[in-house]
Amino acid sequence: MKVAALVPYHTDFCAGQRFRIELWGKHLERRGINVEYFPFASRELTTLLYRDGLHFAKAQQMLRCYVDQLHRILSASPPDIVFIYREASLIGPAWIERLASRWKAPVVYDIDEPIFVSYLSPRNGRLNVLKCVSKTHSLFKMSNHVLAVNKAIGDYASRFTKRVSIVPMAVDLDRYYPVGKDCRSLPVRIGWVGTLTNQPNLEIIAEPLAKLRETRGANMRVIADEHMSLAGLEIEFIPWSYDHEVRLLQECQIGVVPVKDTPWSRWKFFFKLIQYMSLGLPVVATPTGSNIEIIEHGVNGFLADSEEEWYRHLLTLIDNPDLRVSMGRAARRTVEKAFNLEGQIDFVESVFREQHLLAHRLGTQYEVLPN
Repeated sequence: MKVAALVPYHTDFCAGQRFRIELWGKHLERRGINVEYFPFASRELTTLLYRDGLHFAKAQQMLRCYVDQLHRILSASPPDIVFIYREASLIGPAWIERLASRWKAPVVYDIDEPIFVSYLSPRNGRLNVLKCVSKTHSLFKMSNHVLAVNKAIGDYASRFTKRVSIVPMAVDLDRYYPVGKDCRSLPVRIGWVGTLTNQPNLEIIAEPLAKLRETRGANMRVIADEHMSLAGLEIEFIPWSYDHEVRLLQECQIGVVPVKDTPWSRWKFFFKLIQYMSLGLPVVATPTGSNIEIIEHGVNGFLADSEEEWYRHLLTLIDNPDLRVSMGRAARRTVEKAFNLEGQIDFVESVFREQHLLAHRLGTQYEVLPN
């Protein structure tokens, strides 16, 4: 079976894309399903896109990528399945996705971010309006099956299409696993992984972290794509890399997921939470988005909604190594039960094969539904 994956970025760049179709594709290939990628953004574009300014250079590269994506789709042979991850182009309405309808193949649409919600880009400002967020509604309507990362996004998609399945982020448990370490060793290291654009989230707990460093000697490890610093707090910054990410997190005793309250965050699935929990780390997180669905307060983690609560819950974990161990084990069990990659691969394969079988039984290929 051949799957044409229309994706917004080149491979090995976007974390969501890397942990969705790129990860699935590696496993599906062993099952006779070959994924061919049609990426919109080139490496030249992504080196510019998340830097301040450079609007003319960004526009040039964006136009070039748009033309290249058009050419790729026009010249490609028809696949058995069209898979769309988020969007086939970073700008404009769903024109490129509609162009792919000439293949007349079933469409599976995967959405793991609330890209239908407008927001002000920290790097590109109001130029973000060029993304045409309303095109997501068209993508819902033209799809034969929608895969949504959480219930909030799944419920929203159900307003526009009937076939929606919840497929959360998942981790490869052979890669993400707890390691034995002396949980009573001090000082405790608190870990966070993310990107520079998410620094405002981390800033909301800078004061509790500074107080914990002063009173308990707790260290804060930040793993990110670009250098980060927090006012009033000494941190251990380490550049992110795929090869070292897991080991660097395994060396922590607690994972944190602070989140600013925004219209965007209320829809979000916070994958870093699953990463920490898979490694057997107790977690403290803001009660928003998927955090509310995943964390059982006081069992596999804590939910904190104020600086006082952040300080109190982190202090509890720092002062109680046995609690860190029991919560960490509960966190790992949560991931094994609901966020195991192997079970997710089985489901995604079943969706692809079901759509292919339906098209075959009908004796024709699917037509993409009009808007």
